This record gives sequence, structure tokens and C-alpha cells, in this order.
Amino acid sequence: MKRLMKRLAMSFCAALLMHAGMAQACGVCVEDKVAATYDHAVVQRAAAGGQLVVFCEIVGPVDAARIRKAAQAVRGLDTSSVRVSETPAAISFVVDPAKQSPQAAAGAIQRGLAKGIEVKVLRLMDSKGLREPAAQVVTK
Repeated sequence: MKRLMKRLAMSFCAALLMHAGMAQACGVCVEDKVAATYDHAVVQRAAAGGQLVVFCEIVGPVDAARIRKAAQAVRGLDTSSVRVSETPAAISFVVDPAKQSPQAAAGAIQRGLAKGIEVKVLRLMDSKGLREPAAQVVTK
């Protein structure tokens, strides 16, 4: 019996080790939402131009075409930089901070969407790296 228990314990440990490197994104954490819309070329271009990459969460149903259309009308936003993910629900875009704050740009996108859908700024990225945004107030 003792020998069987030892064998089972060793098998269990081996199984755990085999699956240790196979973690999958759950879509709940901020990092998953950033990763879902991250585009290295966009980040490099923004950093070189002194602009910010804005990573946002979308709360509500995601209609990628509608979100892109809403982003087209936002002042200071590079429309070619817009990346939308349905799962997890997220959007990223580049904004010129001299023309529009990240929170104002997110608010402008939100106003272009159906009532009840929220666009929340999660992280900002500039030439110094990824950081949390200042406190935000987005109204519809």
C-alpha cells in the first residue's frame, strides 16, 4: 500500500510538472486584455513619435466594426493603430497626448457606441514602458 501511494504521488507530481508551462490566458486580468490588442509595430511607431498607446477594456457587447467606426471620429487618435479584441473584450489605440488625453479619447469612443457599453482605460504605454493611467472620469 505504501509503495502504491508513493507511485501515485510521483505520477501526480510528474503530471503537474508537464503542465506547468501550459498556462492559458483567461481574459479576466488586465495583462490578458493588454496582450489581446498589443501590436509591437504600433508600440514602436508610437514611442518614436512621442505618442501614447492606450489599452482599454470594453464592458458590454463587442461589435468590432462599430468600435472602429467610433474611433475614426476621435481627434488625435491614429485610426490605423486601432486594435479590437472580442475575447477578451478590449481595444487599443495610439493617441497624441498634445491633442487629446487617453481618458478623453476613450470617452469619445464610448459616446460613439450603444448606450450601456463602457470603454475603460486600463494601461498606457510610452517610450518608458507600460504604466497605469491617472484616475479617470468618463461620462457618456
